[in-house]
Amino acid sequence: MNLRKFLLLIICIISINFSLKNVLAQGDGPRAWMLGPTNLFGIDAKWINLKQNIVPSGSIFIPEADLKVNVFPTTFLYTFGLGGRYAMIQGNFAPGNVTGTIDLSKYGLAKQQSVSNSGFSDGFVSFRIGLIGAPALNIGQFLKKKPGFSMMGMFRTWYSGTYESSVNINEPSKLINMGTNRWTFELGLPMAIPFGGNKKMPFWWETVPSVEFYTTNTNPSITSFGAKETSQQALLNWENHITKNITPKFWAGIDFRVQLGGASIVDDSVKSDTKLNIFGGGVSMGYQVLPFLSLKGSYAEVIWGYNGADSRMFRLGATFTYVNVSSLKKK
Repeated sequence: MNLRKFLLLIICIISINFSLKNVLAQGDGPRAWMLGPTNLFGIDAKWINLKQNIVPSGSIFIPEADLKVNVFPTTFLYTFGLGGRYAMIQGNFAPGNVTGTIDLSKYGLAKQQSVSNSGFSDGFVSFRIGLIGAPALNIGQFLKKKPGFSMMGMFRTWYSGTYESSVNINEPSKLINMGTNRWTFELGLPMAIPFGGNKKMPFWWETVPSVEFYTTNTNPSITSFGAKETSQQALLNWENHITKNITPKFWAGIDFRVQLGGASIVDDSVKSDTKLNIFGGGVSMGYQVLPFLSLKGSYAEVIWGYNGADSRMFRLGATFTYVNVSSLKKK
């Protein structure tokens, strides 16, 4: 591969895919896929700190990069009944910033090129609905329900965050975009499976197989280097969390995730060495501070990554919820 092609590929990897949709932090995190009551409003706010050579989208890695990322994704949610089934809608936005260095010496450029940028990472809107063992239950019915298996269908679409298409190799702050200038469509089957332990406080296994499809970026930020369009092959995800309540308010668990595929495509040329074949793992814990407020914390890292993929993540989150309990008080 000649210098021009090397340069084209590295700038493509840096600039096309900087989003938060699959932060290598084990996906959406534990206790995100379990059944809940209907007519619940919630706000889920997180701080995620990443140190890695993988873009926060979790879909492309840069072996020559050392990136430090801070993002603050906030998700609004509402649960309701649809045809007697549990359903949820969500909307998300994610401000943040990235700093770091990229070694471009083998491309004939500076050995340590500093990069930085800020703005909004890709956000999403999503819908999930119960398929098996997930009826629409009000708060009173939900509190009486025994733990059981549930499966939901999930559809999520990601929109682009902050994006600039004009790139100058002499302006390092422009080498990384927070947004992707494309759409992502994700289909999944989230499942929650109770097993072992106390009947009121069993172990929970949340397992979420999903697949992502990407539209083409027809205005890539590497236009000046000759690329007309960029895209990716489909990416398979398998997110897993095993947790247990140690006390009625405190829980802890382990997380692991597998990702396969997602090779970059530049002008119809597949870059097979950019496949994201990764196995990651971590630990999480949470505490129900008040009936309407819960806190979570997680640490995760890549245990094995194809072609040197590496990531370390620390995440803190707070979830605020409101559900109308007036009907219970009347009874």
